Amino acid sequence: MAPIERRSGRKRALVNGEDIEKKNTLKRSLRQRTDTVNEEKPSTDRVNNNNINIDKKKVLESSSKENVEPPSLASNLPKALSCLNRLQPGIQGFIPCGLHSNNILYRLQHNAMGITHERSLRQAVVQSYSDQLANYRILTTASPFDRRVTAMQWHPTLPTTVAVGSKGGDLILWDFTKTEGITFMQGIGAGGSVTHLQFDTTDPSFIYTSSIDGMVSRQDFHGNNKTVFLNTMDWSYWYCSLDVNYRSNVVVSGDNLGNTVLMTRQGEKVWSHRLHKSKVTHCEFNKQCEWLLVTASTDKMVKMWDIRKVSGRKSALYELPHDRPINSAYFSPDCSRLLTTDQNSEIRVYGGPLWDKMERTIPHPHRFFQHITPIKASWHPIHDLIVIGRYPDPQFPGYHHGENRTIDVFDANTGDMVCQMLDGSAKGIISLCQFNKDGSYLAAGMGLNTLIWTDVAKLTTQGASSVNKTISGIGLNPNQGSNTSQRRRNRRNNDDDEVDKLKKKLKTKTKTKTETKTKTQTKAKSSRR
Repeated sequence: MAPIERRSGRKRALVNGEDIEKKNTLKRSLRQRTDTVNEEKPSTDRVNNNNINIDKKKVLESSSKENVEPPSLASNLPKALSCLNRLQPGIQGFIPCGLHSNNILYRLQHNAMGITHERSLRQAVVQSYSDQLANYRILTTASPFDRRVTAMQWHPTLPTTVAVGSKGGDLILWDFTKTEGITFMQGIGAGGSVTHLQFDTTDPSFIYTSSIDGMVSRQDFHGNNKTVFLNTMDWSYWYCSLDVNYRSNVVVSGDNLGNTVLMTRQGEKVWSHRLHKSKVTHCEFNKQCEWLLVTASTDKMVKMWDIRKVSGRKSALYELPHDRPINSAYFSPDCSRLLTTDQNSEIRVYGGPLWDKMERTIPHPHRFFQHITPIKASWHPIHDLIVIGRYPDPQFPGYHHGENRTIDVFDANTGDMVCQMLDGSAKGIISLCQFNKDGSYLAAGMGLNTLIWTDVAKLTTQGASSVNKTISGIGLNPNQGSNTSQRRRNRRNNDDDEVDKLKKKLKTKTKTKTETKTKTQTKAKSSRR
């Protein structure tokens, strides 16, 4: 058995020797390749290797001293790729195209990998949604009023139902998905303008309203069960704004003289103070902080209040001065920001919880005009977007002849315009814009008309018949148009009658004045004689 083992051992030795020779030849060929590369670049690799070792030592020393982890590959990805290219010249390092992209898929992937850029992630979400907003067109219209739209509010639970008020005091509850979806409640006409309306979230069949007839009330859309909380009984003194705080069970309202009234939902007055020098155009509670109240006024001031400690005009927590009178001041859906709209060309965004910090100013043309409803910017319910109607102004920078009256959408994080919504069938000035709770529909007030906007893809899925109905106005009764026109004629006749009465009164007054003057003159002449 011994010689057989020797032979097997010799065979193994020979085999091992052959392997060693192959390995040696491979090593020689590799050395030759590296030598040729080193001859081409004799000093760069050594210098780079030394620099990399020195950088590693510095990072480790600083991290050990400060007990801080060294920077990750995700934070220094371009540097890491360049170093890799230096170490191995045959491998070309590159930066992935998705690293600087705003595509939402890239951003979600980077977030999962630990490459977190919160701002770019937000921009990616906004960009994808702004592309959808660019496809928004008018789905349907309604024109039941004989005077312009002055207020609107979406139903808190029904995403296709909106309440709208007019300058004549008329109210409608409109479900635009139904052919006979309008509930109409007629107002008093001239002098009954609805300045603000808001659904009662505890019972959405009721609605709170403030109006120029001097009343703040709660009523349903059938005109029954009306509760009047405030009534000035004076045509020169009326209420301009309204809001309800359900957590604190209070209602606040501001009037045209600068007074603000806080009362319970049962109508008991808590306090009343003159918080502004002139008209209180807007008041609103912060939904996350039940005691925080914001008021805006035509005295060019926006003020923040603690409703528990209000004692007068000087008891404001924050005062935010503006250059022009203010139309509105809305809290964002997450209640961390405040959006203000002035009466000329400026939108401002303030950040909380220190509300005196202004994040940015957005220039935009929306100047005030007496015969249109004041233009107000509002928030998108989900994204950090601002929507507002455009009133082209020749004095505004960048104006060009024939500029469209669009609905402009801005990114609240950057102040950049991301979209302009335009429909060829609606060329008027859009004063009010408001998205519903999920952002799928946009209600807009344009003169006498109420417009409902949505994605054009929904129009195509609903068929050509519904698209054709958008121009004529879906949701109206067959006789609704004749009724509205008749109502307009009647109101115009009534207004003409009132004007005639006033003219007669003025004539009688002038006659009496002239008669008294002649009598006094004749008496004076007779006395002189």
